[in-house]
Amino acid sequence: MDKRNINLFDDLYKRKQYTWSDAVRKGKIVALSGLVATDENHRTLHPGDLKGQMRVIYEQMKRLLEMAGGSMSDVIKTVDFITPQAVPDYPATAEIRREYFRGNYPAATGVIVHGLLRRDWLIEIEALAVLD
Repeated sequence: MDKRNINLFDDLYKRKQYTWSDAVRKGKIVALSGLVATDENHRTLHPGDLKGQMRVIYEQMKRLLEMAGGSMSDVIKTVDFITPQAVPDYPATAEIRREYFRGNYPAATGVIVHGLLRRDWLIEIEALAVLD
């Protein structure tokens, strides 16, 4: 069974020789790496704005799943890695989950972490999807 690596910004990954992929599809399974709110030059979007970062992440997730042949309805599990400074605003992110999953909610885990790789990242989300 073939394995397919999928990246939102493929040229950047090749140029920088990154050692990970945004998503990997093998058979019906799509594993999404921890996604953060960055642009095509890997610059942080919406610093200090948890809801803004989460919306960017879910848009990235949606695009990656579409590139893999799936959709948000195929997501079976998410893990949110939340920084301490984001915790007070975290309950407000539920409305974004409702918008993207529309009642078809995946299993979910939220973890408060000491920090992420960049200080201006407030949240990182990884996901697992199974395509029909």
